[in-house]
Amino acid sequence: MADTPNLEALPDGYTETRESLKLLASYVLAPARKAVAGRIGLRATPGVFGTPVFGTDEQLWIEGTALVRRGGGETGSVDITSVAAAADFVGVTLSGDPGIGDSPPPLGDADAPLTIVAAAAGAIGTWFSFSAALLEEFRTELINAGRKCSEVQLWPEHFDLGCDIEGVNFGASPGDDYLADPYVYVGPWNTDGLPDGDFWNAPFGAVLAYKELLGAPDQPATVLDFLRRGAGLALQRAGEKP
Repeated sequence: MADTPNLEALPDGYTETRESLKLLASYVLAPARKAVAGRIGLRATPGVFGTPVFGTDEQLWIEGTALVRRGGGETGSVDITSVAAAADFVGVTLSGDPGIGDSPPPLGDADAPLTIVAAAAGAIGTWFSFSAALLEEFRTELINAGRKCSEVQLWPEHFDLGCDIEGVNFGASPGDDYLADPYVYVGPWNTDGLPDGDFWNAPFGAVLAYKELLGAPDQPATVLDFLRRGAGLALQRAGEKP
């Protein structure tokens, strides 16, 4: 089983920090990668999250309350203050449409102060590290079973980790308008008739809430059991043998 960090109660400032980091993902980090590599996917990284390496050894990531940039053989960082300041540090031209999908979070005042609480950023980083390791393990299981699986990425506009496996999304959100706290989800592309039982408990599929994980004796096993059950039930819904 994947080596994962232990999940603990969320600290004060979590929601505000999450929303601030979502803005940076959507308007700074993803556009910077897209301008060079034509792709917007981000990754769980040491710290909180960031881009994979792109261009000529370029990379951006959030580490605590700082934005770190590596490029040209040098690494520098700046304290996070606003979206505008972060974009200036990275060299991104801000736009109300950052080109990352059809539902980016509203940019608002790019010069407005962002709230990044160090403990909350650390909790988000822990959640992404925990989730990424388990999603990769689950993805490997399915690939070994002959399924076609996309890579696990952090999608900036929704700020969630996910992959799709033949018509089913599997992922982990740090919280959003649906649930304020983090959750793991299974989302069949065909949602007709959902929710419809004790597993399909959300309009888009099924969720495993953070509070359930905190009370679980084995957090990683609880997540993997949830994902495996979701895969089997999704295949049954699609008329396949699990």
